[in-house]
Amino acid sequence: MPKKHKPIPVVPFDGLIKGHESVNEDRDRLGPGDPTVALIRALHKEQKPEVILAIDYRLRALAKLISEGKGKPWTFAMTEEGGHMVNEALFRAAARAPLFTAKTVGEVAFNPDEFMKIALEESETDGQA
Repeated sequence: MPKKHKPIPVVPFDGLIKGHESVNEDRDRLGPGDPTVALIRALHKEQKPEVILAIDYRLRALAKLISEGKGKPWTFAMTEEGGHMVNEALFRAAARAPLFTAKTVGEVAFNPDEFMKIALEESETDGQA
């Protein structure tokens, strides 16, 4: 019988952003490594372990979505190495979009259609009607 995938909990937007910033800081300071260490360092005093784990899953799924080119028009490529400027709407969507465990961490992914619907809800309207 196939194993049923469990939902990964919604996380606080502020915690997701703080975690993302800590991953970037560690990468800039120390080079590539395991982003989980940066998340724990930054969030251990204010978040429970299960929330830190959910933030880790959600940031990885967001990175996967962007690297697959599915984050447009909310991203702007900045470097040849794959760096992007990312609109806040994608982070807000990553904090709350449905996400489920998978066989491996690398297989955890947002449903692009559901994710983009939430990102659109989170986007600020540009222009006037």
